[in-house]
Amino acid sequence: MGTLSARLYDELVGRAIHFYRVSSYDASAGRYDIALFHLEQAVQLALKAYLLKTLGDFPKIRSLKDLIDICENDCLRILVDEKWYIVDVLEDAYIGGRYFIRRYNLREYEESRRFVEEVFKCIGISNT
Repeated sequence: MGTLSARLYDELVGRAIHFYRVSSYDASAGRYDIALFHLEQAVQLALKAYLLKTLGDFPKIRSLKDLIDICENDCLRILVDEKWYIVDVLEDAYIGGRYFIRRYNLREYEESRRFVEEVFKCIGISNT
């Protein structure tokens, strides 16, 4: 990976981790809609960083399902096969957080947060 790509990778990972961390503040304030929006952004940026690292570039798309398919990562595929509904919740939160009023609860947030942690593990990103 070239210097510019390495810097972009680091920036994407840093932002992904930031969105992940900020989501807990949102959840503690009862703003599960924004917390889930931030978790979706965390996954989206983490996947794009992974694609940059493994393929040298990433597509300018926003669908988590499409990004996961492009990754061709067995760990991710197994995770998504088991937790497909979380991807739906996160994609819904991404759209809803920008355009609609949609309410979520602590359980949806907690399950989604654990899912994001597993995605990070599958693609080699530490959230600490």
